Amino acid sequence: MRSILRYIISFVLLLNVSNVGAQEKKTEEKETKPALLNGLTVQVDIASLAYNLISNGGTYSSEASVQADLKHKYFPIVEVGFGGADKVTADNIGFKTNGLFGRVGVDLNLLKQKEGAKPTNNLFLAGVRLGFTSFLYDISNVTISDNYWGTTEVLNYEKQSATKIWYEIVAGVKVEVIKNIYMGWTIRTKNLLNKNAEGEVSPWYVPGFGVNTSSTWGFSYSIGYRF
Repeated sequence: MRSILRYIISFVLLLNVSNVGAQEKKTEEKETKPALLNGLTVQVDIASLAYNLISNGGTYSSEASVQADLKHKYFPIVEVGFGGADKVTADNIGFKTNGLFGRVGVDLNLLKQKEGAKPTNNLFLAGVRLGFTSFLYDISNVTISDNYWGTTEVLNYEKQSATKIWYEIVAGVKVEVIKNIYMGWTIRTKNLLNKNAEGEVSPWYVPGFGVNTSSTWGFSYSIGYRF
């Protein structure tokens, strides 16, 4: 009888120990599982500011962004900025513009987290952007020659308007250098979605995009603070 009672008590104790261990494991997994929103990072692109100093005023741009951290995996972002150009070509044709631009998109963290491990604040990101700008521009001293009549005319196009939309493919890294202070870089390819109409006096420079070609490259180096 005593042996049976001893067996029952041992079995009950074993069940309790197993139950406590399972609860502790669930609690630990719950603690390490990232929340839906893990903060907002406000960033400034210092690469564009540095470029402004070495471009001799031909083109200029500045931008900032706000990026959310969803589950340490998805990073929606809004980028806004101001850009312009004041350029005279070798043919003495002048071009001048400035305007606001914006981009919206999302990045995906490609670094895989170990199951149950604390999420890392160092990120390897890839994503997409959709860019938009609407601006005015002036083109001056455009020489038009008529070979048949042998005449030459100089034209100026003032307050021309343009709206440009483009998409970007983005890749880069972001690291936490000090608590809540982040630095990182991105490289991106930009592709215009709406081309110039035939016969249109097109802008030489597009704020937020760059020199007006069908596609181009961009680079940014940002510093930011996570709230």
